[in-house]
Amino acid sequence: MNRVLMLARRNMQCFLRDRASVFFSFMAVLIVIMLYLLFLRNLLIESMLTGGLDFASDAQVSNLIDAWVLAGILGIVSVTSSAGSLHCMVDDRCSGRDLDFKITPMKPYELATSYILSTSAIGLMMSAITLVIAVIFLLATGCILDASSIVVTVVLLIPSTLSGSIIIFAHVSFIKSQGAFSGFYTVLSVLIGFLTGIYMPMGNLPAAMQTIGSLMPATHMASLFRQYLTSGSLRDVFGPYDSSEFREIMGIDLRIGDFTFTPLASLIYVIAVTAVFFAISVIMIKKR
Repeated sequence: MNRVLMLARRNMQCFLRDRASVFFSFMAVLIVIMLYLLFLRNLLIESMLTGGLDFASDAQVSNLIDAWVLAGILGIVSVTSSAGSLHCMVDDRCSGRDLDFKITPMKPYELATSYILSTSAIGLMMSAITLVIAVIFLLATGCILDASSIVVTVVLLIPSTLSGSIIIFAHVSFIKSQGAFSGFYTVLSVLIGFLTGIYMPMGNLPAAMQTIGSLMPATHMASLFRQYLTSGSLRDVFGPYDSSEFREIMGIDLRIGDFTFTPLASLIYVIAVTAVFFAISVIMIKKR
């Protein structure tokens, strides 16, 4: 266990020393925030006010949309930051340093665990920073946030970062060059915003895209974050009115066919998919 922790510590130090890697691992989140503030925010608010939420005030709808977007960003930050931190593993592979690890007594699952631990720690740190910024912004703008919802959101950061780091690690295990990694990261940064329903509400995506998005663990984590961070705003906006249709369109509640995921079902699904990808990761390292 000590050697796993030592290697994980080394991986974290390699990542944190490279300021460019730290910055670019957070770039996808910064892009989403800038797109939202500059273009999407006013469009979303206007469409909501004219498309069925005319019984609510501008301030109420603004708070709801802000909470919805920031909760969605929490769902992807663990994925993008994990991908950025795994630049160290790709660099080890390209430089041949990974061969030094493989001649040590470390077993394949220990080597995989060390990379996953370091990646999870970095993802958790980035997610925590994002959550603090989100909560401060929402409170400053008058959004209703329940203390219990914030606590649950903090707890959910743990499975979110573990899932994101393990799944991305499994994908990066197939990458053998810096160029391929750069291409992978670029595609991931673009697609993740669409598939998790951040750039566009899930209900407005084509049916095939909705199904693909609903199969992604990151989408389920974004849904869980939305359920808790938007709970106060939903009560404030809808009051006695039924919000089920709105929740489904906005990806707060996820559905595949006739099955609607409960919070527990989403969490179980995320854990199950993550376990499969961890097994894939160990197999890939063992083969090499």
